[in-house]
Amino acid sequence: MTKKFVGTLLVLCIIGILIVAGTQFAGPAGILPIDPAFTPSSETTTPTIKTPAVGDNITEAEAKAIAAAALPEIVRVETAKVRLEHTQDGRGEHCLFEVTDYNSTVKQAQVWVDAQTREVTGFAVHIPDQGRPADPAVTMAEACTIAEEFLADRGETAGLAAAVGKHYSPHTIERTGETVAGHYTVDFPRSIRGVPCFWDGCTIDVDAVTGEIRYYYRIWSLDATRCKGDTEPVITAEDAEERAGTYLRETYGDLPGLAFHSATLVWADCLAPTTGEVPFAWKIPFDDDYDRSLDSPRTDIAFVDARNGTVLSCNYYRRSTA
Repeated sequence: MTKKFVGTLLVLCIIGILIVAGTQFAGPAGILPIDPAFTPSSETTTPTIKTPAVGDNITEAEAKAIAAAALPEIVRVETAKVRLEHTQDGRGEHCLFEVTDYNSTVKQAQVWVDAQTREVTGFAVHIPDQGRPADPAVTMAEACTIAEEFLADRGETAGLAAAVGKHYSPHTIERTGETVAGHYTVDFPRSIRGVPCFWDGCTIDVDAVTGEIRYYYRIWSLDATRCKGDTEPVITAEDAEERAGTYLRETYGDLPGLAFHSATLVWADCLAPTTGEVPFAWKIPFDDDYDRSLDSPRTDIAFVDARNGTVLSCNYYRRSTA
């Protein structure tokens, strides 16, 4: 009887050990996503996003209060919802609170609050498209002035280059297919040693009818000391375009109508690893007959190192028609 009892205990112990081992060595159920805007460099390993220790971040209630103070006419603490986002940029890994309030049928909003610095890094205001006129009541020049005044009021003009990437986007009402006046987008890149960054800076959308700010986002993550070396290019813009064209044809074949547009010098912070020197590069927008034939014409971008002529990035995508 005693031997039988001891044998039973031994079996149960073995089963318990196997269960514990299975728990320890089984693969994780899921991995936290890295922000879509972050592309890991081939020179570094993909970092694992870890939730900061308790006490490092503000609370959800504090995030709601900050968002409500930023947009008091739209966001209310009582109706707002909060979601914690993990992101990766030049500062490393950190967290943002996305505070949303969709309670109103007139205006709805999203506000992004840095969980550590308490800063409002961006917001978006959504309004119905129904009833809007077909044509803008605000000009592009007026929209740029409005955007500049908004940044000045926030004390955020220092370190910014002049507005670039200015364009107008009409809105289409999905239910009716009607096209109405939309918004202007104005980009203000961060300037380091007189050269604009591709990634860091501010983006603002201005309502083309009312002149109100519909979207604002600020990225300021790059350590300026990583932008090193002479800011005079060794490779000319023409040489950079030629090298990009050669790369495209060798990689993708013949591209009828291939054209390059307005090459500019930038700090290619979008391509930089999390540490080390940031590439000084020619940013070259390009398109071809296929890009221009799309319902929403597309422009791709090539980056060519301005010091040694290396094609750093030159992605081209064509949807298969087969």
